[in-house]
Amino acid sequence: MDFKDWHWQKKHSLKDISNLGLNFISTNDTLVTPYLLSLFQSDKIVKQFVETSKTDSIGLEDPLFEKKFTKSKGLIHRYPDRALLVVTNKCFANCRFCFRKNNWNSYDGFSLKDTIEYLNNHKEIREVLISGGDPLTFEDESLVRLIKAIKSIKHIAFIRLATRALSVLPYRITDSLLEAIKPYKPIWFSIHVNHIDEITKDFIEASNKIIDSGFPIVSQTVLLRGINNDAQTLKELFCKLVELRIKPYYLFGCDRAVGNERFRVKIEEALNIMESLRNNISGLCVPFFAFDVDDGGKVVIEPNRIVSKQGNAYTLRNFEGKKYIYEDTQY
Repeated sequence: MDFKDWHWQKKHSLKDISNLGLNFISTNDTLVTPYLLSLFQSDKIVKQFVETSKTDSIGLEDPLFEKKFTKSKGLIHRYPDRALLVVTNKCFANCRFCFRKNNWNSYDGFSLKDTIEYLNNHKEIREVLISGGDPLTFEDESLVRLIKAIKSIKHIAFIRLATRALSVLPYRITDSLLEAIKPYKPIWFSIHVNHIDEITKDFIEASNKIIDSGFPIVSQTVLLRGINNDAQTLKELFCKLVELRIKPYYLFGCDRAVGNERFRVKIEEALNIMESLRNNISGLCVPFFAFDVDDGGKVVIEPNRIVSKQGNAYTLRNFEGKKYIYEDTQY
């Protein structure tokens, strides 16, 4: 047995964990790697991947309205200069709050031929985000073929790879993978991480490999009730990420997928958390805070620092909560 072999980890992932804890409930989509199981001393990790109570039925089947913006099998073009390619419905571990979880049974793959044709015909697209599922569940050769085909299009400036691997199976980040994709730089890794308990020695080793190989990393975090919905928890996470040379990119409100109501945090509470973060940590450590609005895409929300306006003068509130007058330009 080689615990650090990612193929071994995949082969021995658990689909039934009902016998591991008094409150664990196995569902049809339960999936936990042995590595992830080793982190289950943290209830903040357990809550992300394991059901401990009955789920609710509140929410939307397709909360991001992705079907509306699907241009070919797997290809979503929602924003002007970038496209999203959903290449698989497989992950190394299944998050309870996944916004695509209700559509996985109907996922019927993607068409690389149709994707390339669409991208060739839309020269405004500069970036392709390869997502899923987790594209790193692909073997190296399959992932390289996909990346090579996309990067053969001259107006595609860069690729983003979305992955949860660093948190649930960091051994997937191998030297062979990074060497194989080096010819197709720039490639950015967009990692999903929600709590500092996910940042282990193995996580750090994997992130260092990626960055030292010349691939930048940004992070996305979901604001989750009972897991990370307080300023101190997020401060620890975001500051640690920057220390590791990872830029916190987005903090998302939990999407309104069916079964996610228990994870959602009220906007007012979320804004108070963001206000505390902005007032107490470096701007490098503060991500954009956004919600995916029904049919409207991402909307960035920030605490309002403008108190009032009179003529050419603004009353602004600083990080200490003090008010100051700022004279606007005359031109």
